[in-house]
Amino acid sequence: MTNLLDDLVYVTLADARETSATLALITDDDVLTNIITQAQWIIDWYIGSYGIPAVDWQSFIFPIEDDWTPTDIQLATIRVSEFVSTNGATFNTDKIVSENNLSRSVSFSDKQSYYDYVKTVGIPKRVINILDRYKNDFIWQVI
Repeated sequence: MTNLLDDLVYVTLADARETSATLALITDDDVLTNIITQAQWIIDWYIGSYGIPAVDWQSFIFPIEDDWTPTDIQLATIRVSEFVSTNGATFNTDKIVSENNLSRSVSFSDKQSYYDYVKTVGIPKRVINILDRYKNDFIWQVI
């Protein structure tokens, strides 16, 4: 059986290693391929859909019809890959409701939906701003 996590689309191994010091430390190509592909799935799950796929049978959102993957999606893939490589499959799913720092305390609203919170687990906050440009909350309806 083939590994379903072996389809590099958004970045190459060489690009990932040249861009990220964290990913450059991973010398095993199979391990790095697995990490990058997991990052691609996380990004696609967050975005949902975008544009017209280059081919009908492709597994990932990108490349789109123009046969390109945007540079910021490539960078987001590397950043999420770094997060996956350092945190592994044990992402913290506990919701933070307050933080303390010496004499200051901050409490967060509990009105945020659990779904929105879980959808961002595994995505660094600096990457969410990039992905929000591609996210489409419009629900397609077939008549």
